[in-house]
Amino acid sequence: MSKRFIKLLPLAAALAISGYASATSNPLPSVVVKYGDLDLTTQAGVKRLHSRLRTAAQQVCSELNSRVLGLREEYDRCVKDAITQSVASVGNQNLSQFHRYGGRSGLVASS
Repeated sequence: MSKRFIKLLPLAAALAISGYASATSNPLPSVVVKYGDLDLTTQAGVKRLHSRLRTAAQQVCSELNSRVLGLREEYDRCVKDAITQSVASVGNQNLSQFHRYGGRSGLVASS
């Protein structure tokens, strides 16, 4: 079984808006998401990976998580952008369709 993983990075712009990126010399936060145990040809595997990516995005963007309206919008945008970027990085058509259509699309037959 392969040890596939993806490093999840939020958009620098989302963190820069909050002042996080400019206020610290630390690199942008990242999370490694492993998915070698998942079968991305099944709905369950795709759904599980998408859930892992969402959890990682929420963790990475947590600096922006606030009840303050402007910050909450930045947090939501950061999470959305991080997930979209991560889905694209995985490069799996089933995951891309699941993400694009909110889990309502069928699986693409693998060759």
